[in-house]
Amino acid sequence: MEGVDKVALEALIQKNVGERIRKLRKAKNLNAVELASKAGISQGQFSKIENGKATISIKNLAGICRLLGYPLSYLFQSESSAHAGTRTITTVAGLEHEGLHWLDREISRYTDKVVTLNTLGTVQFGPVHEQVDLLLKGEIDLFVEELVHFSRTAPALRHLALPYCFRSKAKRLAFFRSSYFLENVTNRLLAKGIRCLNPRWNWIRGLQNVIISNRPIITPRDVKGLRVRIYESDILKKFWDKMGAIPVVVPYGGIRQAIDSGKVDAVPMFKALLYRNRLCRNAGFITILGDLACPMGVFVTEKKYSSFSHEIQNSLKKACNSAGDIFSLTVKRAEKKNEKLNMSRYGAVYLKVDLEPWRLETLRIRRELMAEKMLSRTAWDAMENAC
Repeated sequence: MEGVDKVALEALIQKNVGERIRKLRKAKNLNAVELASKAGISQGQFSKIENGKATISIKNLAGICRLLGYPLSYLFQSESSAHAGTRTITTVAGLEHEGLHWLDREISRYTDKVVTLNTLGTVQFGPVHEQVDLLLKGEIDLFVEELVHFSRTAPALRHLALPYCFRSKAKRLAFFRSSYFLENVTNRLLAKGIRCLNPRWNWIRGLQNVIISNRPIITPRDVKGLRVRIYESDILKKFWDKMGAIPVVVPYGGIRQAIDSGKVDAVPMFKALLYRNRLCRNAGFITILGDLACPMGVFVTEKKYSSFSHEIQNSLKKACNSAGDIFSLTVKRAEKKNEKLNMSRYGAVYLKVDLEPWRLETLRIRRELMAEKMLSRTAWDAMENAC
């Protein structure tokens, strides 16, 4: 029943979005052929969109909105809230739909329902960097994601693509609160109109990272020749090349199919995400890497943030911190519960291995990448010396 309800809801939203696009197009006196051509979409596909019969990538949807002169969020707002722009914060669900549920609740609570969170759904979100671009362009107001995905704006963050960046939570927090981070990350993002709302860094997607595979992986030597899933990243590609593996770019939504079809042999990822994606069905060996998962940032455009009063700004920060605590606690509980479920349902085997070879091999490659100028030596020194 839950699946039926979800499908019905998505169909309804697609229908409403299509109707609103048609209404805006006609108000601009544009014919469908003309708008489709300008948006780079075939006439047939555009007709399906207006009739609510097709999903569309968020990138293309944002392009249509630019041509129509309306923000992307307008297509997803109710009529009553469509004109209350400064009181609505628009975001995309991505991986963190549960975290955004808590954030929406806490924003409503702390602002006494003055501000609401409008989460866009039922569109194909595409790669993370496209979603980051939407934030940088101001087409969405808020985005929750790992810091590494903002490394094009703040190159110091490129190190976070690799494991074993920090030996302790205290070391990690010290770096995020350092003058180096302020100058090379916080201020660089602000210069691009992006502000981080969670200086406590309490949004955690998982407790630790693992590698899942259809065979036991004990040492770094065991990944040689294996096809390892990565997201689009020159650093990750180089890293796994140097590990002797074959990096294969697979979008997050395609991981399970890539495992089941044999397209990839191994997938590094957050331990907390395994069960809900049913990844252990054909990849039952889980190597625990003992690596601290990096916290996520809750990023908001400075334009949206500055549109609120000082009182509302403080309320948003409090809501963000409160939601982060709730979300992270939920993730921790789920991670513990899901370990048992993976073992009972899929016969998963959790492998506790000697971590020192993994740390040393990662450090060797990190040093090579710094020597090749792909990673910043200054940034690494700041990470190691943070206190």
